[in-house]
Amino acid sequence: MATTHSPDRLAAFTDAIVAIAITLLVLPLVDAASDEINEGSTFVAFFTDHWGQFVSFLISFAVIARMWAGHHRLFEHLRSYTPRIFMLTILWSFTIVLLPLPTAMTANFAIEPGVIAFYITTMAVSSLTLTLLVLTIRGSSSEDPENPVPVGVLINSALTTALFIVALIVGSLVVVINYFALFLLVLSWPINKIIDARMNRDGEPGSRTAGKQA
Repeated sequence: MATTHSPDRLAAFTDAIVAIAITLLVLPLVDAASDEINEGSTFVAFFTDHWGQFVSFLISFAVIARMWAGHHRLFEHLRSYTPRIFMLTILWSFTIVLLPLPTAMTANFAIEPGVIAFYITTMAVSSLTLTLLVLTIRGSSSEDPENPVPVGVLINSALTTALFIVALIVGSLVVVINYFALFLLVLSWPINKIIDARMNRDGEPGSRTAGKQA
């Protein structure tokens, strides 16, 4: 049974966690820049020597930002929360806090299946947790009856999770592809457009929000 507590404080808590996690992503680059300055390196040399860190930073930043956007919009449909919603939110927050660790490992360790799997698995679990949150909230007593979760949100979240799992399998098993498997996530946009158009044609309510959710 849903509590009478407002989800605002829970949302504020996760917002703070996301802000800290995104900040942590850039700290290894700041430390590297300090070391390069002390060694008399140049601007071009720094970017040349640490391009892998920049790529890892940008990918992880984009993933965290997208996950946060989905979580933030999902909470707009929430009027209260249950212990299950609370625990799933804590688990989701854990994956966000953890992501800076595999991000740093991808930039400093050799490309190997273990590191690739750790990196993408963290993202996949984060996406899966968000999908479970959608399933838990949609149609429950915690959902705002005046602003219900559209079916398109569930479809988009499940699709994103599925693409992360495919990227995990491909990236881990085909080492030559490695982290480039994450570009499979780009497919979510055209697939969602197709699904959205089909649902609009069939008259499904709420489908237009599908492409706006994580």
